[in-house]
Amino acid sequence: MTVLYCITCVVIAVGTVWAIMEARTSAAMSRLGAKMREEIRHCQDETSRARAHAAQMARDALVRAEGWKEGRDDVIAIIPLIVSPRDTSVPLYPADDGPETI
Repeated sequence: MTVLYCITCVVIAVGTVWAIMEARTSAAMSRLGAKMREEIRHCQDETSRARAHAAQMARDALVRAEGWKEGRDDVIAIIPLIVSPRDTSVPLYPADDGPETI
């Protein structure tokens, strides 16, 4: 009878340990799944923010390039006004081959 009692206790203990381990494993897997989904959401948010930032930088670069071009054109247009009328060594229009200077 003692042997039968020991075998029954062992079977019950094994079943109990198995059920506890199954519950713990299931809970751990659920936590890991939730953590992975949260990390994926975070990475997707970071990606969308990075794309928006890259698009903004591209727009800023275009605006800067257009501004620089306008500024350069303005400077080129006012160079003849900046050059002193007494300075005869600077030609008024560099493309002209004539002797005319300011």
